[in-house]
Amino acid sequence: MKQYILGVDNGGSLSKAAVYEASGEMVSVASESVPQVLTRPGWSEREMDALWRANVDVMRRAVEESGVAADDIVAITLTGHGNGLYLIDEYGRPVRNGIVSNDSRAQGIVERWLTDGSYRRECLDTTMQSLFAGAPLPLLAWLSENEPDTIRRARHVLMVKDYIRYMITGEIAFELTDASCTNLLDMTTRAPHRGLLEAMGVGEWVSKIPPLIESTAVAGRVLPSVAAATGLSAGTRVYAGISDISASAIGVGAVRPNQLAVVTGTWSINEYFADEPVVDEDLFMTSLAPMPGTYLVMEASPTSAANLEWLVTNVLRRIPELSERTNKDLYQFCDDIVFGEGCADTDVVYTPFVFGSNLHPGSLGGWSNVSNVDGLPQLLRAVYEGVAFSHREHVERLRGYTDLIGAARFTGGVAKSREWTQLFADVLGSPLEIVDVRESGILGAVIVAAAAAGIYPSIEAAAEVMVPPPAIVEPGRPASDYDHRYDRWLRAVRAAAG
Repeated sequence: MKQYILGVDNGGSLSKAAVYEASGEMVSVASESVPQVLTRPGWSEREMDALWRANVDVMRRAVEESGVAADDIVAITLTGHGNGLYLIDEYGRPVRNGIVSNDSRAQGIVERWLTDGSYRRECLDTTMQSLFAGAPLPLLAWLSENEPDTIRRARHVLMVKDYIRYMITGEIAFELTDASCTNLLDMTTRAPHRGLLEAMGVGEWVSKIPPLIESTAVAGRVLPSVAAATGLSAGTRVYAGISDISASAIGVGAVRPNQLAVVTGTWSINEYFADEPVVDEDLFMTSLAPMPGTYLVMEASPTSAANLEWLVTNVLRRIPELSERTNKDLYQFCDDIVFGEGCADTDVVYTPFVFGSNLHPGSLGGWSNVSNVDGLPQLLRAVYEGVAFSHREHVERLRGYTDLIGAARFTGGVAKSREWTQLFADVLGSPLEIVDVRESGILGAVIVAAAAAGIYPSIEAAAEVMVPPPAIVEPGRPASDYDHRYDRWLRAVRAAAG
């Protein structure tokens, strides 16, 4: 009898569910947008009841469209965006809107802690995390200063997937790989960092951090009410799940130590698994991986392919002749222009910071070095290069910590464009292994659940079977050909920060 696993993923804007056969074949997938609540500049929230309704809907649709008998779905697992904040009261009701990780209301607190050195002194060596405004620690500090009633009413601090898992099972837990991506965990003891929270003035939140649970543990079972609403079987095992950053690497099969994974989505994610942690105030993050004794070392910023999506949505669609075209048509329209004749030699520079940058705080997105001979082809080409250069900046930082092995596993929005992928291979100076999976994050979580359920002996063994063989893209020219343009881009980045 075939066995199936349902994976659920809640990103910054979409909720998705997919049914996978244990061989790795995706049988069905459903997604639904959950609008962000943008009530003030810099705020990015979502109404938590609406988020749960969307999850019920996508689970129901994925189960229905799969045609799989409910009893053949042997497990459910979850992933979701890291950081941010989702608070519930003692009755399991949302205390306020959930806060998404691209929220910047706590930037003033971050700057204060960085300026006075308190975070470096109290936190870095044990949390192994850099500090940014969308992380739980500064968000909790902001709530303590601005919403004291929220402290009084809140009973549990959760990440988004932990909230959805609670709604499915009725069981409260804080999954370990996600917890290790926050500033709340002492990575040396793998326990909530009580001393840190007290030192940073948010000690009242310590008692509100739920018990920690391993990613491979059964966190609960499907409630009868959820089964009735989704078509699942009541009592189906629900695994704790994993952080989205671990899920994305595992979902493309980058499970060997020091093998680079590059994910091109809203965030520029560049990461590798390691046997030893990296602790450096200039590194974005070291977190725990679901493989025993393994860490995930990551460089990231919200500077990737979403820049092109922003341009398509907010600029090109405003042109009457383009307004009715599909997204696929518009992306092909951009590819045709960017990789046409006479576009590759542009001096125009684009800084891909329309969604901000934790690496270059205060920097804004935009074009520079534009002359009267430039037009749409040069502006578009600069966007494509700027996104690739941002990834190169992160990858070069990672290369400073270790010797990355083999070709980089590559996925995300850029991988849908053969020409843009080739540009990435040239800019990074590395062969790219392109993995054709629609939902790498969900697949990564499903791979971990398949190993936890005993279908495979290990996560590595499950990935070997469940991830499809990659296609190889070799660099077409040496990375040194881009050195001058990359240096000019770095100068533009510094100017934007200034």
